[in-house]
Amino acid sequence: MRALYGWLTLLLVLCLPGCATMSADECKLARWNEVGLRDGLAGEPLSTLNARTQDCAEARVTPDTRAYLQGRDQGLQSYCRLDNAVQLGLNGKTYQGVCPAPLDYEFRRRFSLGREVYDARQQINQRERRRDELERRLKAASKDDERRKIRDELEDEDRKTRRARDRLRDAEWQLDRLR
Repeated sequence: MRALYGWLTLLLVLCLPGCATMSADECKLARWNEVGLRDGLAGEPLSTLNARTQDCAEARVTPDTRAYLQGRDQGLQSYCRLDNAVQLGLNGKTYQGVCPAPLDYEFRRRFSLGREVYDARQQINQRERRRDELERRLKAASKDDERRKIRDELEDEDRKTRRARDRLRDAEWQLDRLR
């Protein structure tokens, strides 16, 4: 049994993804302007360059910081479009505060409106799954006390679902006002 545990542990460690942002081969072949462009388009914070620099130091490669920053700035021009902010929020993404100061406030506001809709939809989905689970438990319940308790939980879940739907309606209304 111990041998099996040891093999399973080794397998788990080998299968876990590494924390590295770039492999040694990627560092050696990198076109730093393109790496920066991809990071900018993805809204990655500047600290990503620090992580890439550390990864590449192990491969004895020094990133071309100037080319990276030029590419990142170019990518951020596309990322920081105000219409992109809403879409990022609606998709449940995070915003790392990477847009220039003149755009940041409005970008955050629009992102937050989209994210509020996303979060409300997620909450409704969670509530509906919980309700389905309670209904299955109710069908399987054999005692009156147990059924009564589950019905009470269902009522509570229905109240929470109504509040979540109200929250979604409000968030969608706010988002529609923006457009």
